Amino acid sequence: MTDTEIVRRIFCSLISAFCLAHIALRLVGEHRRKKWFEKRTRSWFFNRRGILGEKFHFGRPKTKEGVMVLSALLAAIALTTYIIFVI
Repeated sequence: MTDTEIVRRIFCSLISAFCLAHIALRLVGEHRRKKWFEKRTRSWFFNRRGILGEKFHFGRPKTKEGVMVLSALLAAIALTTYIIFVI
């Protein structure tokens, strides 16, 4: 694999991760997201929202449903990244 192919695959992996996070946010909904996750407040780095704002900010899971959503999201991102790099 050349360097440009690796960069292209990393970029596709990043875009797919954002798409999966957006799909998960739409499926979970705002009310359940507030119930299952809490925002980080004490960290000097991780509470900065950046250019995406609150759109993709889940926070830290505080219930078992939040842990399951986070685990499913991480597994889906790992699977799509693996598929992108294998194909």
